[in-house]
Amino acid sequence: MVAWPDGTATVLPTAAPASIPGGQPNADADAASGPTVAVLAQLFGQVAQGAAALGGRVPDAVTVVVPAAWGTRQLPAVRRAAAAAGLGMVEVLPKAVAVGWHLLAGGLQLEPGAVVLLCVVDGGCAATVLRRTREGFEVVSSVDEETVAADMTAAGGPVVWSRDGLLREVVRRAMTGAQLAPGMADLVCAAGPGANAAVGRDLAAVCGVEPLLVAEPVLAGLLGAVQRGPAGGGPRVAQPQAGRRELVSVALPALWSLGLFGQFLAGAQRYGPREKLAAPGMVLASWGGLAVAAVFGLVAVAGGLMLATSVRHEPAPGNSGGGEVLAWVRHRLEALALAGGAAGGVAIAAMFSLVAASYFDLDVGPLLRWSVLPVLPAAVVVLGLAVVVWRRPDPPGGSWPAHLRFPALPVLLAGFGMLLIAFDETGSPGLLRPLAWQLEQWLPPGRLTIIGPVGRFGGLCIGVAVALLLARRLVARLAVGIPLALLLAGTLAWRVTGTVAVGFALVVAWWWAHRVLRLVLRPLLLRAPGPGSPSQGPEQSEPTYGDHPDWARAGQIGDLDEVPGWPGAGSFDAGPGWPAGGGAAR
Repeated sequence: MVAWPDGTATVLPTAAPASIPGGQPNADADAASGPTVAVLAQLFGQVAQGAAALGGRVPDAVTVVVPAAWGTRQLPAVRRAAAAAGLGMVEVLPKAVAVGWHLLAGGLQLEPGAVVLLCVVDGGCAATVLRRTREGFEVVSSVDEETVAADMTAAGGPVVWSRDGLLREVVRRAMTGAQLAPGMADLVCAAGPGANAAVGRDLAAVCGVEPLLVAEPVLAGLLGAVQRGPAGGGPRVAQPQAGRRELVSVALPALWSLGLFGQFLAGAQRYGPREKLAAPGMVLASWGGLAVAAVFGLVAVAGGLMLATSVRHEPAPGNSGGGEVLAWVRHRLEALALAGGAAGGVAIAAMFSLVAASYFDLDVGPLLRWSVLPVLPAAVVVLGLAVVVWRRPDPPGGSWPAHLRFPALPVLLAGFGMLLIAFDETGSPGLLRPLAWQLEQWLPPGRLTIIGPVGRFGGLCIGVAVALLLARRLVARLAVGIPLALLLAGTLAWRVTGTVAVGFALVVAWWWAHRVLRLVLRPLLLRAPGPGSPSQGPEQSEPTYGDHPDWARAGQIGDLDEVPGWPGAGSFDAGPGWPAGGGAAR
């Protein structure tokens, strides 16, 4: 799996090599470690090639997810294989710890000191007891199927166990090693392709706690490694609330909002007498510019209020007293700030209408239609986002202003594009006339047309801005942006400029709605077992687990990064937690 700093991750369709000789890698003897290192190096080489093909270069950080039962004797073989494949130094992360991070990223609240029992059922089965710490998770006890089988053989020869009996014995021994009595675990969960209703019943019988089945069973470990962050990243700490990018994301739309509204007032032409009830007069203006100015006002007010609230209540450096309570209060104040931003954005749009109505001596109704109505969808979505932030106060990546930062480049392009379109409509500001003259020399406009080369270039900029807001990957942005920008530039006419502005307002609303969907749907990846749940498969009369007829041992390559069973290349929203920089392989 390859992850990017924006939190997205792509699965590499890597072919699974042969199984590891002896079940687990061994670096003590060359005869034993040679084939093992070669097999691992083959897999790592495929991953390195696939990651380089996707990202254009070698990943900046590499993490290898391994079974929790692997100890210090097996890890040198993993590092030697990674070095042989050209990956350099890698971080080795137990799969159970990675799944723990996946649980946290899904919205599950685990306080420091909480005890989690995780049962991974893939080719074999393994049970691990984790303890939540302030830095992450620590492995308290881990037992796999091979350990139980070896103990049974040493005790007096092979003993035939049923599959559910073997799983219960593995879980029981893991609990014994952690001195964990039934009912004492804060959370019991199952992962792996074999996690189903029968596994849930076995876990409930042994642990005395209703288990949780992870909905992404095959990729839970890899997603957790991505959500944890890169190698050496350390624990997630609260990020500075007022960085340069956060300030730009507030200042830039505020400047464009004021600038476009000023252009709307300066370039409008009023016809008819003033202060006459019988003939109130009319105004020819760039109504699309007014709509975009109102939208940018909403973006600036919502982002500015939330950023100001975060900075105002940010704890002082070195002051850790009551940190959790202060964070709880700060995050809920940020939710209230978002709600206030939604109301404030609508108020700014209404104020634009009142100022323009007073300036032109016109009825306020038509002005409200072009200022308030375009921002209402985005305001409603921002209000819903405030509800979500209130219900989930823990921000992805440690900072709500950073997670909800509106991108600056689409704002820059859309504001500049609307400025050019309004110039073609009204001739204001006069500073753009040299640019218009030069463009008309290269691309002579048609006769009796209002929108010329300047306005069409503005439509091109708005098309690119829309593509940047709709898509996140470069390929998708090119696929959407190129035809959309050319379509707007080639077909833009005076009568549809307002429609283009309203369409951009709806795209801004969708950008906020996408954030809401990410925050709401991510916790649904974790769902408790229930009758008829798709993750459990059909009900079985005999308690069993696993879908593999050949009950393979837990030391196969599939335990490293779950290559077997991958449906092919696909993208996942793995969540933030990555600093700025290049991609990383998991």
